[in-house]
Amino acid sequence: MAKVDKLFALISGVASRFSQSAYGLPAQKQIVETRKLISFRLLDQDYLVPLSEVNEILELPECTKLPRVKPWVTGLANVRGRLLPIINFAAFLGGNLTSALRDRRVLVLDINNVYVGVIVDAVQGIKSLPVDLHQASPGEGPMAGFTDGSFIGEGQTLPLFCARKLIENDQFMHVAI
Repeated sequence: MAKVDKLFALISGVASRFSQSAYGLPAQKQIVETRKLISFRLLDQDYLVPLSEVNEILELPECTKLPRVKPWVTGLANVRGRLLPIINFAAFLGGNLTSALRDRRVLVLDINNVYVGVIVDAVQGIKSLPVDLHQASPGEGPMAGFTDGSFIGEGQTLPLFCARKLIENDQFMHVAI
């Protein structure tokens, strides 16, 4: 029996030394649901738009002017064999584009069978933000009617542009003079 006790004590000692020198398991990262968003600039303000609402982003294409349309309609462009109306979004909102021509981009929207491109001052890139940073808050400024809350974090508030609200706006859809 003494041999068994000695053997048990020896094994316990080895196990104790092993547990003191063993590394712990790596910390498990908390899984956070995120939302893919495109960051863009318009009227000296940064905005976000869901990636799912933007079909593509283009450099400003060559446009054909259209007669008897509102002044914020830049024209019509042929994009891969499809006619794309190009809208000066800043002018539609009552302002002016402020960026250099080379920085301007067209956000192509294809929502509810409405295919349209809106010119913005710049596109900064794609962001992946946690959904819990989104807060339903009333919009401010000229984009107030076209936002759906804001993403608040890292010391800044970025309004979430809702392209569907723009497409459903009667003033936006009636471009003829």
